[in-house]
Amino acid sequence: MKKGSIVICASILCVFLMFGSGMAQETAKRFTLKASGGYGSISGGDITTIADGLNELLMDIARVAGGTTSGSIENAKWGPEFEGEFVYNNTDRFGVGLGVGYIRKSIDSKAELQAGTLARVSFECEPVYKVVPITLSGYYTLPLASKMNAFFKAGAGYYFATWDYKIREETELFGITLWSENEGTAKDNGFGFHGGLGLEYSMSGSVALFVEGTGRYVNLKDWDVDYLYQDAFGSERDTGTFWYIEEYEEDTGKYYPYLGVGDEEPSGPGIKNARKAEISLSGVVFKLGVKFRF
Repeated sequence: MKKGSIVICASILCVFLMFGSGMAQETAKRFTLKASGGYGSISGGDITTIADGLNELLMDIARVAGGTTSGSIENAKWGPEFEGEFVYNNTDRFGVGLGVGYIRKSIDSKAELQAGTLARVSFECEPVYKVVPITLSGYYTLPLASKMNAFFKAGAGYYFATWDYKIREETELFGITLWSENEGTAKDNGFGFHGGLGLEYSMSGSVALFVEGTGRYVNLKDWDVDYLYQDAFGSERDTGTFWYIEEYEEDTGKYYPYLGVGDEEPSGPGIKNARKAEISLSGVVFKLGVKFRF
């Protein structure tokens, strides 16, 4: 399925490139090269839900055991984004753009449960998202003044995503510390959609500055995972895919969301709502940039 999607996407892009090259001599002044950078968000999907569930679990255990909590586990939501785009303007109002970008989000977070002076549980999480989108966009430009234009864009893209993660758990009881660490790399790719608007100011006949805001919808749920599990007694390397599950905790009498890795859907007593985990790259981005017309 993934290979077929890539072939379809590549075919569309090749058609666009051939169309542009065939018109190059006649409309040489209608080409634009854009470069931009800014700051954007991703929602995270199930990863954010699981992080919130872990924080809730620690607080619930603290209430039951009479302990206290500090810190919280957070998903990486904000980070830098960059894009380069080649646009063919077939009229003064309409254009078609082919772009490639780079998205990176990361964060280090820690949550801890302390029960008296003899018991402590802590979690540390270091997620890093790295995404390369290839986008095809349609543009409509609306003149506002002699040097000022508004523009609107909408289109689709194919997103190549990598998620590196490291999760460490420590349990200390009566001065003895046990630890476990799960570190891995997950990859997935798929289609998404985007739309936005912006303003541009012409510095000259060939150079303009612009600012834009864009929203996107991308939801990936077929991740290939390669991970290493380690604890005080040894280590194990394995592969699989991400699973979202809700598991019952007897200490609190509630279900909490967890992230599992394996080839088969998790099942068993105390597990419900098992399915492939959905990691959402949907979000918004605000960028500044420069465009060159030629």
